[in-house]
This record gives sequence, C-alpha cells and structure tokens, in this order.
Amino acid sequence: MSKKILLVDDDKDILMVLSYALEDAGYDVFVASSGQEAIEKVRQGVAAGGAPFPVAVIDIMMPEMDGLELLRLIKSESPDTLAVMLTAHMSAEAAIKALNDGAFAYLTKPVNIAEIKVVVGNAYEKYALVTENRRLMAELATARRYADTIVRNMVYTVIATDNNGFIRKINKATEDMLGYTEAELAGMPLETIFAPSFKTASWKEMIKQGNVKDFSMLLLSRAGREIRVFFTGAILKDEDGQIIGFLGTVRK
Repeated sequence: MSKKILLVDDDKDILMVLSYALEDAGYDVFVASSGQEAIEKVRQGVAAGGAPFPVAVIDIMMPEMDGLELLRLIKSESPDTLAVMLTAHMSAEAAIKALNDGAFAYLTKPVNIAEIKVVVGNAYEKYALVTENRRLMAELATARRYADTIVRNMVYTVIATDNNGFIRKINKATEDMLGYTEAELAGMPLETIFAPSFKTASWKEMIKQGNVKDFSMLLLSRAGREIRVFFTGAILKDEDGQIIGFLGTVRK
C-alpha cells in the first residue's frame, strides 16, 4: 500500500514542519497551500486510478476554501481518503460537523508532532483494513460465482437445504428432471419433491444409511408425475449433523 499523504495548510511554516516530521516517519508527503490546489491534486490522482491519498491532513481555517468545504469535495472525489482535520480554534459544534462530514479525527494547533504521527498511523491502519476487507470480499464473491457456476452445470443432481429442511438451491439437472425452476422450489420443504410413499417409507432409511448406492427413490415432478430414480451418493450434513442436502448421481 502506498504511504502517500496530502498536507493542506495555508501556513507554509506548518507545512514544512509537518512534511519533515511525516517524511521522517516513512510517509510520501505531498503538500498544498490552498483548498483549490489540494482538490486539483486529488482529482489528478483519481484520474490516474484508485485513491490518490489514503490520508489527508487538512487545516480547517483557510481563505477562499475552508477545510470543511475541502473535506466534502475530497469525500465526493475520493471516498476512501481518511481526513485528519487541524484547527487553532475548534468548537464542539465544528468538531461534530467535521466528523459528520466524514473526518477521521481532528487535532488542535499548535500541532503535537508525536500525536499527529499516532493519529495518522491509526488512519493508515483503518485504511489498510478497509482496503483488505474489500479485496477479500471481492475474492469471496468471485469464488462464490465460480462455485455456483460449477454446481449449476454439474451433470449430478444437486439439492441443498437449510438446517430446517427447506430447499435453498437446486441445479439445472434437477430442474430438467423435476420441471421446477430453482426460484419455484426455493424456500419449499424438501419433501415437496418426494412422492408420498417415499416420504413415509424410504426417506428415513436413506437418511440412516447416509451413503447409498442405487437407492430407489420416488420423486414427484411439478406436474404431479412420479419419477422412479436410483440414487448413488451421500446425504450432506453440517458439523452438527444437520442435513443440508444430498449430492450424487441419479439414473432412471
């Protein structure tokens, strides 16, 4: 992760002091002496791709464009940027407004160098966590889509239920055999697709065996037609032993 940071203050002495301190702490520091200069740097970075500055340190009291207006502009252009606000005169009302507008934290002047290093470090930790979480969620979504595609197109019959025995998912092979769509069966009891005689006589025996070969099943299609099939496969259970579906091959 780039350790870039944007410092915005109309006081060039403060910019110099903070630049030296944060560069010494390992940050790649960019400075702007006005809100307009700062937002232009942010927009240039956004145009290049990604969040240009994970963290920005912004003085609230600046001429022409104050820090709160700049904060709102930065959040609209680069929502992931975390802003630390600086001011010599911070009222409770102004502090609340800054935080409500998306500031990560605020500090009062004169700036305590040790304190600002800690706050900026905390901001970077949060940015890193948010970024990593987003990456992991994207990877998980991709993995789920990949897994769903595999299951959807398997030649095996796949039926998954929740712990209460209600159908959550079926694949295309099951849809073709029974005449139901997944949407029609989702939320229905698993017994919906069993013929009455199978429910009362054979289903409990199949559960008891768990893994079966050529087990005779009598299913009920959407049209009410009984379908005799032979199932080879396994009853799927979770860690608590609850049935979550079954997986295997079906032949007529």
